[in-house]
Amino acid sequence: RRGGRFVLHHGIDARTHAIEAFTATRFDELEVGPDEPFPYCGKQPLGDCLAERAIELVGRHLETAVREPQNLDAREGMSLAALLAGLAFSNNAVAAVHGLEYPVGGLVHVSHGAGNGLFLPAVMKFILPARVPELIRIAELLGEDLVGLDGNAAANRAIIAVERIRRAIGIPEHLSELGVKRDQLPELARKTHAITRLMLLTPRRPSEIDLLQILEECF
Repeated sequence: RRGGRFVLHHGIDARTHAIEAFTATRFDELEVGPDEPFPYCGKQPLGDCLAERAIELVGRHLETAVREPQNLDAREGMSLAALLAGLAFSNNAVAAVHGLEYPVGGLVHVSHGAGNGLFLPAVMKFILPARVPELIRIAELLGEDLVGLDGNAAANRAIIAVERIRRAIGIPEHLSELGVKRDQLPELARKTHAITRLMLLTPRRPSEIDLLQILEECF
């Protein structure tokens, strides 16, 4: 049981790392000066290769590894997924999902993986207009049937798949489950918006109002 919980929180974190790396602001679209210190280089081909493989492995192994923590094939698959996802975001970036999780984690001390897993679908919905091809690819990697679907509908299947996996492994779906109060949401939005590096790396740049709306959706 404890092994399954370990895989759950670290596995959902790996999935978030890979998806944020794959959908981040492109390296040649970052609004950062060439000589300005910056922790990430933005979305680029090497990181994308790593992220795609990590997403595929998570889709194949995460649910099994959580339900059957003694299944060594699933555990091995998730170990590789976590490694590749870490390499992917180290080369590309993380973005608004992490920006939202940081202040929430500090407030209610939820695990980093659970917080990321809670916010990931809502952020994917927000960035969908800017990342339709990437979300379609994520849906394919997660095994979704996209036959007959147009661009936005196919991209939305990535979000549906992520929500289904989240529900199947028991990640909280609402901030209220974690002890967050509604009157705390504006301050959480303000703190998130102040994490400039992660806002720059979000391909559809969120305003503070956008972030508050995401928090409300997740409440």
